[in-house]
Amino acid sequence: MKKYIREMLDDLRRATSKDHIPPVPKPSIGGTVEDLTPPQEPPVREDLENQELSDDPLERARQLDFQAQQSEERQRS
Repeated sequence: MKKYIREMLDDLRRATSKDHIPPVPKPSIGGTVEDLTPPQEPPVREDLENQELSDDPLERARQLDFQAQQSEERQRS
């Protein structure tokens, strides 16, 4: 991997145009791929920015109205 990164940096340094993109390496045949993205945390009820909204437009409007009310109450106190 370090070798590829060094080659890519050298390609970028020696590039004749600004839009030069070095080629992507071919995947290994026998290698495994690990998903390094962290698992998504469940939404917290008290966190108004991180709530799952309903797909139903009426229910979503109710949820957003409730969130706005809760946010106003928090700002007042």
